[in-house]
Amino acid sequence: MVTTRRRGAELEAAILDAAWDILDEAGYGGLTYESLAQHVKTAKQVIYRRWPTKRELLFAVLERHGTTLPTIQVDTGSLRDDMLTLMRNSKKRIGDLTAMFSGLIGTHFDDVTATPRELRAALFGNRANAVELAVERAVARGEIGKGEIPVRVIAVPYDLYRHEAIMSLASMPDAVLVEIIDQVWLPLVRTYADRPQ
Repeated sequence: MVTTRRRGAELEAAILDAAWDILDEAGYGGLTYESLAQHVKTAKQVIYRRWPTKRELLFAVLERHGTTLPTIQVDTGSLRDDMLTLMRNSKKRIGDLTAMFSGLIGTHFDDVTATPRELRAALFGNRANAVELAVERAVARGEIGKGEIPVRVIAVPYDLYRHEAIMSLASMPDAVLVEIIDQVWLPLVRTYADRPQ
């Protein structure tokens, strides 16, 4: 059997996908140029030429993986149910990413020299914000007012979720998601959205 040598975009994609697998299985410490070259069956110099530093490699890996993440859009007819559906659908992905980011900013922080915000931006890029879209639909339905909702408030559900995940290091009970939405987020959103224009 003749094997075709991978080049260009095909080789780059194979390298970045393999690097993500290594990150997921062995953490940042396990992601070395040697292990990656062996995994992809290419020369270490090929990887160095494209990404001269491990930081550049890491950001390329995150950007590549971000393009493969599914966009979750829901329209249940209510803002509360939209948000709970979004968070429930994202639950496993958030848990996995929180664990990975914790490792990246923990033991190997000095080597990575990146903030969690930079890592997250590399992964999610310019994707549409599903929470903002859910809020826009709620405004269009007349469910909430048209007042301006601060970006910080929009971020609250997932910020609280990530905090809980990092602090508990355990699977998130559904009751916690309900508390975040019902007791914290929806009252905040309504406070801003329903202000007189």
